[in-house]
Amino acid sequence: MTDPKPTTVAIVAADGVLSSAIAGPFDILSSAGYLWQVLNADPASARRFDVTVGARRKGPLRCYQGLTAMADKALKDMPAPDIAFVPTVFLPSLLEEPIGIADTWRPIVSWLAAAYTNGSLVCSNSSGALLLAEAGLLDGRAATIHWTLAERAQRKYPAIRFQPHRVLIPAGPGERIVTAGGGTCWQDLALYLIARFAGSVTAAQTAKSFTIFRKVRGQQPYAEWFPPRKHGDAAVARAQQILHRDFPSADVLSCAVAASRLSPRTFKRRFKAATGQSATDYIQHLRVKEARFRLETTNNSIEEIGARIGYRDVAFFRTLFRRLVGLTPGQYREQFGLLEYPGADPFDSAVEPFDAGAAS
Repeated sequence: MTDPKPTTVAIVAADGVLSSAIAGPFDILSSAGYLWQVLNADPASARRFDVTVGARRKGPLRCYQGLTAMADKALKDMPAPDIAFVPTVFLPSLLEEPIGIADTWRPIVSWLAAAYTNGSLVCSNSSGALLLAEAGLLDGRAATIHWTLAERAQRKYPAIRFQPHRVLIPAGPGERIVTAGGGTCWQDLALYLIARFAGSVTAAQTAKSFTIFRKVRGQQPYAEWFPPRKHGDAAVARAQQILHRDFPSADVLSCAVAASRLSPRTFKRRFKAATGQSATDYIQHLRVKEARFRLETTNNSIEEIGARIGYRDVAFFRTLFRRLVGLTPGQYREQFGLLEYPGADPFDSAVEPFDAGAAS
Protein backbone atom coordinates (compact mmCIF):
# COMPACT_ATOMS: atom_id res chain seq x y z
CA MET A 1 0.00 0.00 0.00
CA THR A 2 1.55 3.30 -1.07
CA ASP A 3 1.44 6.49 0.97
CA PRO A 4 -1.10 9.04 -0.21
CA LYS A 5 0.07 11.97 -2.27
CA PRO A 6 0.75 14.88 0.09
CA THR A 7 -1.63 17.84 0.17
CA THR A 8 0.13 20.94 -1.12
CA VAL A 9 0.01 24.03 1.09
CA ALA A 10 1.22 27.53 0.25
CA ILE A 11 1.69 29.76 3.28
CA VAL A 12 1.11 33.16 1.73
CA ALA A 13 3.39 35.72 3.38
CA ALA A 14 2.31 39.32 2.84
CA ASP A 15 4.24 42.36 4.07
CA GLY A 16 3.88 42.63 7.84
CA VAL A 17 3.40 38.90 8.37
CA LEU A 18 4.01 37.56 11.88
CA SER A 19 6.91 35.11 11.91
CA SER A 20 5.18 32.82 14.41
CA ALA A 21 2.13 32.66 12.15
CA ILE A 22 4.38 31.33 9.37
CA ALA A 23 6.55 28.98 11.40
CA GLY A 24 3.79 27.56 13.61
CA PRO A 25 1.48 26.31 10.83
CA PHE A 26 4.53 25.23 8.81
CA ASP A 27 5.78 23.00 11.63
CA ILE A 28 2.39 21.55 12.55
CA LEU A 29 1.24 20.81 9.02
CA SER A 30 4.64 19.44 7.98
CA SER A 31 4.64 17.10 10.99
CA ALA A 32 1.17 15.61 10.43
CA GLY A 33 1.32 11.84 9.99
CA TYR A 34 5.05 11.81 10.71
CA LEU A 35 6.05 13.27 14.10
CA TRP A 36 3.68 11.10 16.16
CA GLN A 37 5.11 7.98 14.57
CA VAL A 38 8.67 9.13 15.25
CA LEU A 39 7.94 9.96 18.88
CA ASN A 40 6.30 6.57 19.40
CA ALA A 41 8.95 4.57 17.52
CA ASP A 42 6.42 3.50 14.93
CA PRO A 43 7.31 3.09 11.28
CA ALA A 44 7.32 6.62 9.89
CA SER A 45 5.08 7.22 6.94
CA ALA A 46 5.36 9.92 4.33
CA ARG A 47 4.43 13.44 5.39
CA ARG A 48 0.80 14.25 4.68
CA PHE A 49 1.38 17.90 3.73
CA ASP A 50 3.93 19.49 1.43
CA VAL A 51 4.27 23.04 2.78
CA THR A 52 5.86 25.97 0.95
CA VAL A 53 6.21 29.63 1.94
CA GLY A 54 5.36 31.99 -0.91
CA ALA A 55 5.72 35.76 -1.04
CA ARG A 56 5.94 38.57 -3.61
CA ARG A 57 9.59 37.67 -4.06
CA LYS A 58 11.64 34.56 -3.36
CA GLY A 59 14.28 34.88 -0.65
CA PRO A 60 14.60 36.84 2.62
CA LEU A 61 11.31 38.04 4.03
CA ARG A 62 11.18 40.77 6.67
CA CYS A 63 8.48 39.90 9.21
CA TYR A 64 6.65 42.02 11.74
CA GLN A 65 9.05 42.90 14.62
CA GLY A 66 12.02 42.51 12.29
CA LEU A 67 12.71 38.77 12.23
CA THR A 68 13.82 37.54 8.81
CA ALA A 69 12.19 34.44 7.32
CA MET A 70 12.72 32.85 3.93
CA ALA A 71 10.20 32.63 1.12
CA ASP A 72 10.73 29.41 -0.85
CA LYS A 73 9.11 30.77 -3.99
CA ALA A 74 7.62 33.87 -5.55
CA LEU A 75 3.85 33.50 -5.69
CA LYS A 76 3.77 34.39 -9.39
CA ASP A 77 5.82 31.25 -10.05
CA MET A 78 3.59 28.97 -8.00
CA PRO A 79 0.64 27.00 -9.38
CA ALA A 80 -2.58 26.92 -7.37
CA PRO A 81 -1.97 24.71 -4.30
CA ASP A 82 -4.52 22.49 -2.59
CA ILE A 83 -4.52 24.97 0.30
CA ALA A 84 -3.57 28.65 0.34
CA PHE A 85 -2.97 29.68 3.97
CA VAL A 86 -2.86 33.44 4.77
CA PRO A 87 -1.25 34.09 8.19
CA THR A 88 -1.63 37.05 10.51
CA VAL A 89 -0.30 40.37 9.22
CA PHE A 90 0.22 43.68 10.93
CA LEU A 91 0.97 47.09 9.46
CA PRO A 92 0.21 50.49 11.07
CA SER A 93 -2.41 51.13 8.36
CA LEU A 94 -4.61 48.44 9.96
CA LEU A 95 -5.17 50.85 12.85
CA GLU A 96 -6.54 53.58 10.58
CA GLU A 97 -10.20 54.42 10.08
CA PRO A 98 -11.04 53.13 7.59
CA ILE A 99 -8.56 50.27 7.62
CA GLY A 100 -5.76 50.87 5.12
CA ILE A 101 -4.77 48.13 2.70
CA ALA A 102 -1.11 48.22 1.63
CA ASP A 103 -0.36 48.57 -2.07
CA THR A 104 2.17 45.76 -1.68
CA TRP A 105 -0.71 43.42 -0.84
CA ARG A 106 -2.44 43.93 -4.20
CA PRO A 107 -0.50 41.26 -6.14
CA ILE A 108 -1.10 38.79 -3.31
CA VAL A 109 -4.82 39.59 -3.28
CA SER A 110 -4.97 38.91 -7.02
CA TRP A 111 -3.07 35.65 -6.60
CA LEU A 112 -5.48 34.49 -3.87
CA ALA A 113 -8.50 35.22 -6.06
CA ALA A 114 -6.94 33.24 -8.92
CA ALA A 115 -6.01 30.35 -6.63
CA TYR A 116 -9.58 30.09 -5.39
CA THR A 117 -10.90 30.17 -8.96
CA ASN A 118 -8.49 27.37 -9.83
CA GLY A 119 -9.75 25.13 -7.02
CA SER A 120 -7.66 25.97 -3.97
CA LEU A 121 -9.10 25.98 -0.47
CA VAL A 122 -8.25 29.47 0.77
CA CYS A 123 -7.95 30.10 4.49
CA SER A 124 -6.78 32.87 6.79
CA ASN A 125 -5.82 33.50 10.37
CA SER A 126 -6.64 36.70 12.24
CA SER A 127 -6.00 39.84 10.16
CA GLY A 128 -5.16 37.67 7.16
CA ALA A 129 -8.91 37.69 6.51
CA LEU A 130 -8.50 41.25 5.22
CA LEU A 131 -6.66 39.93 2.16
CA LEU A 132 -9.50 37.49 1.49
CA ALA A 133 -11.95 40.36 1.92
CA GLU A 134 -10.02 42.48 -0.58
CA ALA A 135 -10.13 39.57 -3.04
CA GLY A 136 -13.94 39.56 -2.76
CA LEU A 137 -13.95 35.98 -1.50
CA LEU A 138 -15.90 36.76 1.68
CA ASP A 139 -18.71 38.88 0.21
CA GLY A 140 -22.10 37.62 1.36
CA ARG A 141 -20.48 35.16 3.75
CA ALA A 142 -19.72 34.85 7.44
CA ALA A 143 -16.11 35.26 8.54
CA THR A 144 -14.09 35.64 11.69
CA ILE A 145 -11.10 37.87 12.39
CA HIS A 146 -9.11 39.15 15.36
CA TRP A 147 -11.62 40.62 17.80
CA THR A 148 -9.90 44.05 17.86
CA LEU A 149 -10.41 44.46 14.11
CA ALA A 150 -13.99 43.22 13.82
CA GLU A 151 -15.92 46.50 14.12
CA ARG A 152 -13.70 48.45 11.73
CA ALA A 153 -13.56 45.54 9.31
CA GLN A 154 -17.36 45.39 9.33
CA ARG A 155 -17.55 49.07 8.42
CA LYS A 156 -15.03 48.66 5.61
CA TYR A 157 -16.61 45.48 4.21
CA PRO A 158 -20.37 45.71 4.89
CA ALA A 159 -21.11 42.76 2.57
CA ILE A 160 -19.30 40.40 4.99
CA ARG A 161 -20.90 39.08 8.20
CA PHE A 162 -18.04 39.25 10.69
CA GLN A 163 -18.52 36.99 13.72
CA PRO A 164 -15.45 37.59 15.91
CA HIS A 165 -16.68 35.37 18.75
CA ARG A 166 -16.05 32.31 16.59
CA VAL A 167 -12.72 30.51 16.21
CA LEU A 168 -13.29 28.89 12.81
CA ILE A 169 -15.82 29.56 10.06
CA PRO A 170 -15.85 27.37 6.94
CA ALA A 171 -17.87 29.04 4.17
CA GLY A 172 -18.73 29.01 0.48
CA PRO A 173 -19.46 26.12 -1.89
CA GLY A 174 -17.65 23.05 -0.68
CA GLU A 175 -16.48 25.08 2.32
CA ARG A 176 -13.39 26.10 0.34
CA ILE A 177 -13.00 29.30 2.36
CA VAL A 178 -12.06 29.05 6.03
CA THR A 179 -11.33 31.96 8.35
CA ALA A 180 -9.84 31.64 11.83
CA GLY A 181 -9.83 34.11 14.71
CA GLY A 182 -6.97 36.06 16.20
CA GLY A 183 -3.67 35.19 17.81
CA THR A 184 -2.89 31.49 18.00
CA CYS A 185 -6.15 30.41 16.40
CA TRP A 186 -3.83 29.23 13.63
CA GLN A 187 -3.43 26.14 15.81
CA ASP A 188 -7.13 25.40 15.49
CA LEU A 189 -6.99 26.11 11.77
CA ALA A 190 -4.00 23.81 11.25
CA LEU A 191 -5.69 20.98 13.16
CA TYR A 192 -8.89 21.54 11.19
CA LEU A 193 -6.98 21.22 7.92
CA ILE A 194 -5.21 18.08 9.12
CA ALA A 195 -8.51 16.48 10.13
CA ARG A 196 -10.11 17.46 6.84
CA PHE A 197 -7.31 16.29 4.55
CA ALA A 198 -5.59 13.56 6.61
CA GLY A 199 -8.26 12.39 9.04
CA SER A 200 -9.27 13.09 12.64
CA VAL A 201 -6.90 10.47 14.08
CA THR A 202 -3.91 12.18 12.49
CA ALA A 203 -5.17 15.55 13.77
CA ALA A 204 -5.50 14.21 17.32
CA GLN A 205 -2.03 12.66 17.18
CA THR A 206 -0.54 15.91 15.92
CA ALA A 207 -2.24 17.91 18.68
CA LYS A 208 -0.80 15.53 21.28
CA SER A 209 2.66 15.73 19.72
CA PHE A 210 2.67 19.53 20.06
CA THR A 211 0.78 19.57 23.39
CA ILE A 212 -1.86 21.89 21.97
CA PHE A 213 -4.41 22.87 24.61
CA ARG A 214 -7.93 23.61 23.45
CA LYS A 215 -9.65 24.71 26.65
CA VAL A 216 -11.50 27.81 25.40
CA ARG A 217 -13.78 27.71 22.40
CA GLY A 218 -14.20 31.12 20.82
CA GLN A 219 -12.59 34.54 21.18
CA GLN A 220 -15.16 36.04 23.55
CA PRO A 221 -13.19 35.33 26.77
CA TYR A 222 -10.15 37.10 25.31
CA ALA A 223 -11.95 40.18 24.05
CA GLU A 224 -11.57 43.25 26.26
CA TRP A 225 -14.18 45.99 26.49
CA PHE A 226 -12.77 49.45 25.84
CA PRO A 227 -14.96 52.41 26.82
CA PRO A 228 -15.52 55.01 24.09
CA ARG A 229 -13.78 58.27 24.91
CA LYS A 230 -13.55 60.56 21.88
CA HIS A 231 -17.22 61.24 21.24
CA GLY A 232 -17.30 65.00 21.81
CA ASP A 233 -20.29 65.12 24.19
CA ALA A 234 -19.13 66.99 27.31
CA ALA A 235 -22.24 66.11 29.32
CA VAL A 236 -21.82 62.39 28.68
CA ALA A 237 -18.09 62.66 29.42
CA ARG A 238 -18.87 64.14 32.86
CA ALA A 239 -21.18 61.21 33.52
CA GLN A 240 -18.53 58.71 32.38
CA GLN A 241 -16.05 60.25 34.79
CA ILE A 242 -18.42 59.48 37.67
CA LEU A 243 -19.16 55.97 36.38
CA HIS A 244 -15.45 55.11 36.18
CA ARG A 245 -14.79 56.48 39.65
CA ASP A 246 -17.79 55.07 41.53
CA PHE A 247 -19.01 52.10 39.45
CA PRO A 248 -19.42 49.73 42.46
CA SER A 249 -21.85 52.13 44.21
CA ALA A 250 -25.56 51.36 44.16
CA ASP A 251 -26.44 54.99 43.34
CA VAL A 252 -23.75 55.53 40.71
CA LEU A 253 -26.25 55.94 37.86
CA SER A 254 -28.22 58.71 39.58
CA CYS A 255 -24.95 60.48 40.45
CA ALA A 256 -23.84 60.23 36.82
CA VAL A 257 -27.11 61.72 35.59
CA ALA A 258 -26.70 64.58 38.07
CA ALA A 259 -23.14 65.19 36.91
CA SER A 260 -24.28 65.39 33.30
CA ARG A 261 -26.73 68.18 34.17
CA LEU A 262 -29.23 66.62 31.75
CA SER A 263 -32.76 65.44 32.36
CA PRO A 264 -33.00 61.63 32.81
CA ARG A 265 -34.73 61.26 29.45
CA THR A 266 -32.19 63.40 27.58
CA PHE A 267 -29.34 61.68 29.41
CA LYS A 268 -30.56 58.27 28.31
CA ARG A 269 -30.72 59.35 24.66
CA ARG A 270 -27.41 61.26 24.65
CA PHE A 271 -25.49 58.53 26.47
CA LYS A 272 -26.60 55.85 24.01
CA ALA A 273 -25.76 58.09 21.05
CA ALA A 274 -22.27 58.90 22.38
CA THR A 275 -21.19 55.48 23.66
CA GLY A 276 -23.28 53.03 21.65
CA GLN A 277 -24.79 51.41 24.74
CA SER A 278 -27.11 52.22 27.60
CA ALA A 279 -25.72 53.53 30.87
CA THR A 280 -26.81 50.32 32.59
CA ASP A 281 -24.88 48.21 30.08
CA TYR A 282 -21.89 50.52 30.48
CA ILE A 283 -21.89 50.06 34.27
CA GLN A 284 -22.15 46.29 33.86
CA HIS A 285 -19.15 46.28 31.52
CA LEU A 286 -17.13 48.40 33.97
CA ARG A 287 -17.95 46.02 36.81
CA VAL A 288 -17.19 42.87 34.82
CA LYS A 289 -13.93 44.40 33.58
CA GLU A 290 -12.89 44.84 37.20
CA ALA A 291 -14.10 41.34 38.09
CA ARG A 292 -12.00 39.83 35.31
CA PHE A 293 -8.94 41.61 36.60
CA ARG A 294 -9.48 40.43 40.17
CA LEU A 295 -10.08 36.86 39.04
CA GLU A 296 -6.75 37.04 37.20
CA THR A 297 -4.67 38.62 39.96
CA THR A 298 -6.14 37.75 43.38
CA ASN A 299 -7.30 34.78 45.43
CA ASN A 300 -10.47 36.59 46.50
CA SER A 301 -13.54 34.38 46.40
CA ILE A 302 -16.11 34.89 43.67
CA GLU A 303 -18.55 36.11 46.34
CA GLU A 304 -16.01 38.70 47.56
CA ILE A 305 -15.30 39.91 44.06
CA GLY A 306 -19.00 40.19 43.25
CA ALA A 307 -19.64 42.25 46.37
CA ARG A 308 -16.61 44.48 45.70
CA ILE A 309 -17.88 45.47 42.26
CA GLY A 310 -21.48 46.04 43.40
CA TYR A 311 -23.20 42.64 43.14
CA ARG A 312 -24.05 41.00 46.46
CA ASP A 313 -26.37 38.62 44.61
CA VAL A 314 -23.71 36.14 43.53
CA ALA A 315 -26.12 34.23 41.27
CA PHE A 316 -26.83 37.40 39.30
CA PHE A 317 -23.10 38.18 39.14
CA ARG A 318 -22.28 34.71 37.79
CA THR A 319 -25.02 34.96 35.16
CA LEU A 320 -23.95 38.44 34.03
CA PHE A 321 -20.29 37.45 33.91
CA ARG A 322 -20.99 34.42 31.77
CA ARG A 323 -23.16 36.46 29.38
CA LEU A 324 -20.49 39.12 28.84
CA VAL A 325 -17.38 36.91 28.95
CA GLY A 326 -18.54 33.52 27.73
CA LEU A 327 -17.16 31.66 30.77
CA THR A 328 -18.22 31.35 34.39
CA PRO A 329 -16.03 33.25 36.88
CA GLY A 330 -14.48 29.96 37.99
CA GLN A 331 -13.69 28.90 34.43
CA TYR A 332 -12.22 32.33 33.71
CA ARG A 333 -9.91 32.16 36.74
CA GLU A 334 -8.77 28.67 35.77
CA GLN A 335 -7.94 29.84 32.25
CA PHE A 336 -6.45 33.27 32.93
CA GLY A 337 -5.32 33.34 36.56
CA LEU A 338 -1.82 34.83 36.91
CA LEU A 339 -0.91 34.11 40.53
CA GLU A 340 0.92 30.92 39.57
CA TYR A 341 3.38 33.00 37.52
CA PRO A 342 6.46 34.42 39.29
CA GLY A 343 6.41 38.18 39.54
CA ALA A 344 2.64 38.58 39.23
CA ASP A 345 2.05 42.12 40.47
CA PRO A 346 -1.63 43.09 40.68
CA PHE A 347 -2.58 46.74 40.45
CA ASP A 348 -5.30 48.45 42.44
CA SER A 349 -7.92 48.34 39.70
CA ALA A 350 -8.42 47.46 36.05
CA VAL A 351 -10.81 50.37 35.47
CA GLU A 352 -8.85 53.44 34.45
CA PRO A 353 -9.93 56.92 35.55
CA PHE A 354 -11.89 58.82 32.93
CA ASP A 355 -10.75 62.30 31.89
CA ALA A 356 -13.92 64.17 30.98
CA GLY A 357 -11.99 67.12 29.57
CA ALA A 358 -9.99 64.98 27.15
CA ALA A 359 -13.10 63.12 26.03
CA SER A 360 -15.15 66.17 25.19
